[in-house]
Amino acid sequence: MHPYYSANRKKYDRQLRKLFSYAGSEIGTAFSANADDIIDETAKVFANEMLPAIPFVGGKKNSNDSSNLTMCCIGATLFIVGRRHNVPDEEIGRLLHIAWERSKKKVSPTVSRIILGMLNRKLAHKVLRSFAEKSRRFAEQYPYAWLFEYAGPDDEYSVRIYCIKCGACKFLTEKGLGDIVPYLCNLDFVTAEKFGAPFYRNEIIACGDKCCATLIKRTAPVVTDNFPPHALRGDGLK
Repeated sequence: MHPYYSANRKKYDRQLRKLFSYAGSEIGTAFSANADDIIDETAKVFANEMLPAIPFVGGKKNSNDSSNLTMCCIGATLFIVGRRHNVPDEEIGRLLHIAWERSKKKVSPTVSRIILGMLNRKLAHKVLRSFAEKSRRFAEQYPYAWLFEYAGPDDEYSVRIYCIKCGACKFLTEKGLGDIVPYLCNLDFVTAEKFGAPFYRNEIIACGDKCCATLIKRTAPVVTDNFPPHALRGDGLK
């Protein structure tokens, strides 16, 4: 286990337990067991089996990737435990969706308008461009770091940024969990919904596409029907 992850074991344990506690009732029903026991088991599997294998992607200096990778692995661990209890992946995906949705606070319409308005400003795009450039430096140093390419806004989208390499998809696929990655990717739609953002991603690496697109439409309704995962429905979103 990399020393960075070892030093943060307690933090990850708290994050895992807090996240899955939001769906405690449903977890107990799905597993036909005490929810606390299943969450305890998931925490142990994460700490003893998943965490030691997670590749280092820069730690604190690359906090975005480090956080994304560990949170994706926390979600993936519930699928590992689910399979050991013969709970179907779709049901585990539903539990993860419920937990993630309940863990995110919905911003007010006023705050949402302010945030979306900021995305139309030059400063926001300067930040996005800098973020993509920084990701290239990390990707050159760490094989499992994310790599982003910035594309400027156009008439349809106020934001266009593309993930060319996803560390979570690479790592989990190598662990034989590539088929559950679309459930993890789909949580971005849940987060976007809470922010009132019209997020319209139509490509993800987990489905064999060349990239994962992050697209915010200028004028469109917020996508609210987000389960089952769009990538598994064939509705044009992923």
